[in-house]
Amino acid sequence: MMRAADAVFKYYIYLADDQDKLEPWLSSLKSQGFQILSRRSDRSKERPNKSIKELDQERSKILVLECWEAETGLKQTLAELEKLESAHLSPDLLLGQVTLIASTQLAWSDIVGLIPSPSSQPKSFAMSMTTGQMYRTALAHQVYYACQPQDFDPSTLRLLNQGLPLIEAGYLELRMISRLLRERSRMVEQELRDLDQQLSRILHTHLVTEQKESKQAEELEEQIQALSSAYGMLATDMNLINEGRRRLQRKWERFQTRLGRERALVIDDDQLGILGQPFLDTLDNLNELSQTLITTRDSHQAAINVVRSRIDIMNSRTNIATQEKIRELMELNTAIQKQGLAFQLAAGLIEFIVLAYYSHSLWKNLVHNAYNNIPAVYQLIAVLLFSSLTTYLTHLLAEYVQGHTQLRKRIILTGLPLLLLLLIIVLASIFFNSPGVVH
Repeated sequence: MMRAADAVFKYYIYLADDQDKLEPWLSSLKSQGFQILSRRSDRSKERPNKSIKELDQERSKILVLECWEAETGLKQTLAELEKLESAHLSPDLLLGQVTLIASTQLAWSDIVGLIPSPSSQPKSFAMSMTTGQMYRTALAHQVYYACQPQDFDPSTLRLLNQGLPLIEAGYLELRMISRLLRERSRMVEQELRDLDQQLSRILHTHLVTEQKESKQAEELEEQIQALSSAYGMLATDMNLINEGRRRLQRKWERFQTRLGRERALVIDDDQLGILGQPFLDTLDNLNELSQTLITTRDSHQAAINVVRSRIDIMNSRTNIATQEKIRELMELNTAIQKQGLAFQLAAGLIEFIVLAYYSHSLWKNLVHNAYNNIPAVYQLIAVLLFSSLTTYLTHLLAEYVQGHTQLRKRIILTGLPLLLLLLIIVLASIFFNSPGVVH
């Protein structure tokens, strides 16, 4: 079948999840004589004048429409397609839309003249083909191409009905990612401004504010919490920005690779620069923002260190004051212990004297004869030993009652001599108190 010299190509880019919502649009196209091409029929040499086929692009799909008409029917074809779109296709379902007008017979100015006149200055540039020329212009909601190939050979047809739709879908994805990253950058920049103001207030507080130590410690803890929270936000923002930057970089590199695979399309460095300038600018902004985040993060880390240093200094002062009080208490305790030891010695001495006096008096009054018959030296030795052992034993018993059970051996070793001494005193008193004993 002879291929016509003029054609209109339409690329409808939409999410894969919205495929079912486009069924009314496909039905309207079928009613107008469009045939759905499968992948096998797509490779056939015989192609209908009106056809539609579907391409996959990661999470999106592309509906490619071809309409081959006579020379005088291009304008009418565009009008009919626009009428069908208005009646059966909701623009909200589409991520993007591309219209390509191709002719091998019309003059270049006539082909370009079929593109609607924009209300504002469009983003346009010329593109080269191996066998022809092409012109791209981006309006508010749609992209238009004017194409004048020398012939619709297989390489050119592959570019128009497969290569270029995938290129436009990839470029649209780049634009969406770039726009998302710019919005994210604005949010992060606003957070940065807020965090910088908070940091300035905290540092200013450290310079000019003098408060009580208890209130200052509470405020320092609040500042640590605020700075730590800000540090976490900055780390999260850095991850988001760096992840987005790497993603955009990968997508741009893949886009360049796809452009390079299209043999029918010739893109020089200047044209590639025009296409990639928005994304390269976004990458530069993301790099600058990433460096700013690093600087701000380091500033917050330094502020955290400053606040922690102040807390450490306050804790050191508190520890020094506490240690000073402990030292004073220990000195007081030592003095009390010394004084208590003196009192204990005095009490022991008094106890010894009282016990010696009363035991001697009691011995004298109970066994007067024996007392008079026993030599005074032996009396003195017996009374001193009895008073000493008794005084020492009472102190040991007092400590044993308080829980010092390890003194049991001492108590036994002290009690036995005391019992032996008492036994000797009793036996001596009985012996010397007998009538037959005379001093």
